Amino acid sequence: MRDMVFAMELRGRAAPVEGSDNTLRARTGGRGPHGETVVFESQVVLSGETFNETGSIDYSGHGKVTFETVGAGYLGPSPIPGLQWGAVIWRITAGDGTFAGATGYITSNFTVSAEGDVVDNHYVRIVLP
Repeated sequence: MRDMVFAMELRGRAAPVEGSDNTLRARTGGRGPHGETVVFESQVVLSGETFNETGSIDYSGHGKVTFETVGAGYLGPSPIPGLQWGAVIWRITAGDGTFAGATGYITSNFTVSAEGDVVDNHYVRIVLP
């Protein structure tokens, strides 16, 4: 077994899903642990200041992981006007490529501006078979 631990910052946008009052779609990107391009995509279902999220992270050329929220995430007002902040823990549910058979957790600490701009900081621990 191999344990991978790394941190990364992703930036992008979140926007409401048309026809749904409580669902957002997020898409962010950045650089992964080996300098590769990373693309994050998710669907967020809001319930007041809590939410559940499912999605994927594609580590270009290395593989992809899918994830789901452990418990519930939090999104609420921050002390900075026009900015919300939150945190969530995801459980890795599947992987392919380098990440085939992966298990692990990702913690996310993020901000969302009134315009939908997202800055998302991940701390990742993946165990590979």
